Amino acid sequence: MKNIVFIGSSALGLRALSESDKFCVIGALCLKKRVTQVLLDQAEELGLEVRQFDWIKDFKALILEYDESTPFFIYQLDMLVPASLTSKYRFFNLHRGDLKTNRGPNPDIWPILLGHRTTAMSMHLINDKIDAGVLIATHDVPINREDDTNDVKIRLEEGIPYLVEKLNEYLDGNSLGEEIVDGDYRPWVTELEFTIDLAKDDLEVIRRKVRCQRQYNGAILFVDEQKKYINNVFDSPPESMAYLTLYSPVEGKDIYLGLNEHPKYPPPPKFPTSKRI
Repeated sequence: MKNIVFIGSSALGLRALSESDKFCVIGALCLKKRVTQVLLDQAEELGLEVRQFDWIKDFKALILEYDESTPFFIYQLDMLVPASLTSKYRFFNLHRGDLKTNRGPNPDIWPILLGHRTTAMSMHLINDKIDAGVLIATHDVPINREDDTNDVKIRLEEGIPYLVEKLNEYLDGNSLGEEIVDGDYRPWVTELEFTIDLAKDDLEVIRRKVRCQRQYNGAILFVDEQKKYINNVFDSPPESMAYLTLYSPVEGKDIYLGLNEHPKYPPPPKFPTSKRI
C-alpha cells in the first residue's frame, strides 16, 4: 500500500480514499473554516486527527513535515496550493468539472447554466496554474433536464473510487496522463448570470438559471423593481406553493414561477469576466 495524505473538507472523499486497498491514509489536513463535524467523525473512525490550518503559511508548515515522495489527495480544499509546494510535492486534485470546458471556482453551476449535456469529475496533478497540470482521468456523467447542482454532485462523487484506482495506476507508471494545455476558465458566478430577463429568456434558459441556483436562494427576478428569488418553474399553477404568474413575451403565454419567500444566503460577490488561461 502507498502512503498518502488527504487534504480537504469532504468526509466522503476521505472515506473513499481510505477504502482503497492501494492506499494507506497517513494524515488528514483541512482549512480551519471548512472543518465539519462529519469530517472529524470520519477521521476519528479511521484513527486520524484532522490537522487544521488558517491559510497558506500554516498550510506550508504542515506540508513540509512530509517527505517529498509523499503524494497528497485533494478534494474541496478551497485554497490554491502555492507554486513553492507544487514544484516539490505531488498534489492530486479532484475538480467537479471538465477541465477542457469548465476550469475555475464554480464548476457545479456553469454547466447547468450554460446548458451542457455532460460534465465530469476530473483527477489531475496540479501545478502553479488554476485547474491545470496533468489530467489523470475523468468520471463523465450526464446532466439531465431536471438536474440541479446537488443532483449532479452526487452523480460525480460516485466516481471517486474509480478515480482513486486511476491515481494508483498513474503512480505505478501504468498511466501517463495528459498535459492540460488549454481550457475555458470560468470565473465566480455573479447575480447577473442568473437574473431572469423576461424580455429575452425563453423557458429553457429560465429553467437553467433556476436549477443552477436552487440549492441557494434561487434565480433572481425583478418585479416592479423589487428583487424576487425564483426556485422553481411550473407547467401550471401549483396548489400549495407561493408562485408568480407572469406573461412571457418570448413564449407568448403566462408562465408560473415558484417563489422563495425566505432567502437565507448572501448574494455572491462581483468578480471579473471570464478569461482563457
